[in-house]
Amino acid sequence: MRKFGNAVVKHRVLILVLALLLLIPSVLGMAATRINYDMLDYLPGDMETVQGQNILLEDFGKGAFSFVIVEGMPDRDVAALREQIAQVDHVESVLWYDSILDLSVPKEMLPDEIYSIFNAGDATMMAVFFDTATSADETMEAVTQIRELAGKQCFVSGLSAMVTDLRDLSEREEATYVALAVACACLVMVLLLDSWLAPFVFLASMGMTILMNLGSNYFLGEISYITKALAAVLQLAVTMDYSIFLWHSYQEQKERFDGDKNRAMAHAISNTITSVVSSSITTVAGFIALCFMSFTLGKDLGIVMAKGVVFGVIG
Repeated sequence: MRKFGNAVVKHRVLILVLALLLLIPSVLGMAATRINYDMLDYLPGDMETVQGQNILLEDFGKGAFSFVIVEGMPDRDVAALREQIAQVDHVESVLWYDSILDLSVPKEMLPDEIYSIFNAGDATMMAVFFDTATSADETMEAVTQIRELAGKQCFVSGLSAMVTDLRDLSEREEATYVALAVACACLVMVLLLDSWLAPFVFLASMGMTILMNLGSNYFLGEISYITKALAAVLQLAVTMDYSIFLWHSYQEQKERFDGDKNRAMAHAISNTITSVVSSSITTVAGFIALCFMSFTLGKDLGIVMAKGVVFGVIG
């Protein structure tokens, strides 16, 4: 272990340059990794929800559905809007009043139970059926296009619309919460460590390893949006103590070697590597255990976090 510590200190510049170069493919890999927002992909296949959607898709050619509520719009304009929505990619059909009767027929002639399905006050409702799954990328893109067509007088509801909102919210707010986690971690370390510079060095190192971890997800093909949202914060939390552990050991060794920073760091690495690796193996084993959950999101999150711990130890 002593030779390892000396080698790290001796080649520290080369290691830093190599780490910086690895950030390039990491960023490219992160950008190219598909984010899956379809939660049904992660549910066990024997669940009734999953089986029901498969039957709708395979036997009836219909997957997701949404409701479009239109307020204060003339029937002719609603009919024109229905035609526009029907032309959106992956919209299989749109059901409204004119799907049953021509607009020349007064709505009052409809039986009350049918009239009340489509109308309430000055609002009317269309049912939109898609040929893709509830949370599929194509469905969410179709919902986004429908909202653009509908304008402010219309409201799109249903599970697919909720998933689309969740995707937009996740992408919009994720950076904010990661920044808050970094700020809180930095504040704690500035207050508790005996150096104001060390926290920023630690966070820069951990930030690089987080990027490498997220970039390596390219080889998984895709990850869930939940894993994407949690990975950075969880990796920061579970690996920050490794850096603090090394810092305290370095401070002790620096006193021992009368301020010789290189020898102190070499001995600190040698003294802490065994404890850090042992702790990380336990953590990795815990995350890998998630891979055996019936809720298969655990496989996604477990692999990504296990990689994150490994990258954190190396960093």
